[in-house]
Amino acid sequence: MHSVVAAPVLAVAVLLGFSSCAETNLSTSDVYKVGCPAVDAAAGGSSAVSKVTVAGLKKVSESGRLDPEPQRWVEAVITLFDSDDPRNAPDEVQKLVIEGCAKNGYPLQNLHVG
Repeated sequence: MHSVVAAPVLAVAVLLGFSSCAETNLSTSDVYKVGCPAVDAAAGGSSAVSKVTVAGLKKVSESGRLDPEPQRWVEAVITLFDSDDPRNAPDEVQKLVIEGCAKNGYPLQNLHVG
């Protein structure tokens, strides 16, 4: 069980590190590599992970360093985390997040549209 929670927490720590360094070149794959496990953890019921992740993603979103597609994905993830229950977020938000993760090699286990 510790490894299930540890991976998203470690990923969030990496995300926060990326967002705090202005010189760091954040790649698109890094955003998904960090965000997708955190989405899965949040959709699985980990509210602590979602609070930390949304703070880091907001910094990344505001950095202006993302291309339009990952920017939309990050904004959708923030919307997902800002909802009371990520599984009850609007279908179009869930679909964008799910498709972004799948397209980048991270199929989600805890979030499904419909």
